[in-house]
Amino acid sequence: MRVESCKLIIIFALAFSTSVFAQTFSFEGGWNYFVGSLQKDVKNAPYFGVGFALGLSDYTSGYLQGSYSYLHLKNNSDFKGLHQFLGRAGIEVYELLGVGISLAGVRGNSATPQAENYMLASSESEFGWDFHLKFNLFKLKSWAFGAKLNYDIIWTSPKNSHILQAGIFAGY
Repeated sequence: MRVESCKLIIIFALAFSTSVFAQTFSFEGGWNYFVGSLQKDVKNAPYFGVGFALGLSDYTSGYLQGSYSYLHLKNNSDFKGLHQFLGRAGIEVYELLGVGISLAGVRGNSATPQAENYMLASSESEFGWDFHLKFNLFKLKSWAFGAKLNYDIIWTSPKNSHILQAGIFAGY
């Protein structure tokens, strides 16, 4: 089977599973702010993402969220930039406070042959904690609009990496 056919099958399967299992679907966009040691190496950058939620009880829901960012480095000329994906899964209480697990994947966009010596040239991924606050600002029929803050603590060595994403969402 060709790669393009596999991609289409995966997209249709995800769309079908979303309509069957997820109760809400949202689009998100905002800005990445890097905290701690990442602040000196990576420039702040925009992100775009999607989210899914499934009600578990009257006051809790489960969530899956993913975001993509293209990051620019401040001091390393071996890379043109970095492709970053953050995936999150967890529990949200009262549609306000969420806590869960995050997975950060990063791949370097090589600019020089020396970049092949870095792990980033072949991708790097780490798990971590995700905490978020979600503020529903207003509703229009079955659409909700609001603001969201995601704070991720990624378990990297020798120190943890800290990422704050602040943005807006529109969900159905």
